[in-house]
Amino acid sequence: MTAVHRAVLESGGPILRFDNPVLDDGTRSKMPVVVNLFGSTERVAAGLGVAPEGLDDLGAFLAALRAPSPPEGMRDAMSRWPMLKAALATRPKLVKNALVQQNVIEDVDLARLPIQTHWPGDAGPLITWPVVLTRPHDSKPDEIGRYNAGVYRAQVIGRDRIILRWLAHRGGAAHHRSWQKAAAPMPVAIALGADPATVLSAALPLPETISELSFAGVFSGARPRLVPARTVPLMVPADAEMVIEGWVDPAETAPEGPFGDHTGYYNAPAAFPVMSVSALTTRDDPLYLSTYTGRPPDEPSIIGEVFNRLALPVIRGQIPEIRDLWLPPAACSYRMAVISIDKRYPGQARRVMMALWGMLPQFSYTKMIIVVDGDIDPRNWDDIAWALATRMDPERDVMIVEKTPMDYLDFASPVEGLAGKIGIDATNKLGAETTRDWGQVMQTAPEDAAFAADLLARLKGMT
Repeated sequence: MTAVHRAVLESGGPILRFDNPVLDDGTRSKMPVVVNLFGSTERVAAGLGVAPEGLDDLGAFLAALRAPSPPEGMRDAMSRWPMLKAALATRPKLVKNALVQQNVIEDVDLARLPIQTHWPGDAGPLITWPVVLTRPHDSKPDEIGRYNAGVYRAQVIGRDRIILRWLAHRGGAAHHRSWQKAAAPMPVAIALGADPATVLSAALPLPETISELSFAGVFSGARPRLVPARTVPLMVPADAEMVIEGWVDPAETAPEGPFGDHTGYYNAPAAFPVMSVSALTTRDDPLYLSTYTGRPPDEPSIIGEVFNRLALPVIRGQIPEIRDLWLPPAACSYRMAVISIDKRYPGQARRVMMALWGMLPQFSYTKMIIVVDGDIDPRNWDDIAWALATRMDPERDVMIVEKTPMDYLDFASPVEGLAGKIGIDATNKLGAETTRDWGQVMQTAPEDAAFAADLLARLKGMT
């Protein structure tokens, strides 16, 4: 299934549905598997509730959430009504009955679900689109604003046991630490086949003060419907295909992995918390939503391209001289960044590098930043190569930072969790940055370019 999925995704193909998938014991499941839901930027945008051309406006909205400015009079307030309406839509609607609880199974055998083993070297079945719901120890089940929803890797290690791989800086791990401090098991719910808005909200780097579960309403245009879980004190998406309920012990861990990862390599096993499943609730005829993770392109890298556009207004709000930013999908979406800036003073490129590394947790894992001028297209490798070849001196324009945080999956790091970073200033040099006369870029005179364009258009019309 993974091989078919990859071939279809790489050719820009459609969503796939596999009916009657074969389980590990050779029997066929009656539960269809759906993949490639986010296999194109158009479908990712649709999941966010906008057309592709509406992504920039959505990015501006996300930026306003981080740093809202007060309205300047009634006219300004009315102009922001779409934003206000979207914010009101984030308030969840609590219901007593839900499609996701048409069937409640407490004697759970996860082997009966069509959970894929994606790569030959994988340690076992892996749930790849789980929306993992948690809350801190000092919260109540109805305090939805304090929930965290994250898409974490979830390895099945038994009929009712799952390893949850959440990294230390993620919301789920922070909540788990609060329950560990109280020496109490933590309630967890895993929504499978949640609506696209909920899945994407769980993957989006939202401000820490905003609940992903609530924010899904901004994308879907409707208030999220939540229902009390059956065996744990949590609220769960009422319209998901399935929900796995259970408890995470404050101390128990198990070795997770190896699994094929977004780097294109298998990651080394590492210890992560274990969830004991207490119930599985489903619709009458549920679908199982799945994907694979591997060297780009894959669905997460396509989502990353869209999130790149959404993040740009947020970044500009903090670093206004940035004109554009590109996170090359082939570089695992976040490990390399190319930034174009409006350069005005010496040392500005280095200041922008350091500001970006410290701005969001995701950028603490970006180990290479290339800064170029505004006349360079940061998404064009030919432009980047030209800037590097003509505007960068390795001795003067390369900055190395040692022993900084790094994704432990990056085995190129000298030690786990710590690595160096490199910043390359490929901008035109000015002021104290150089003692030489700087070159002048050659450009065709505007009147000559217009003459050539007119001539070629007339010649084309004669053929």
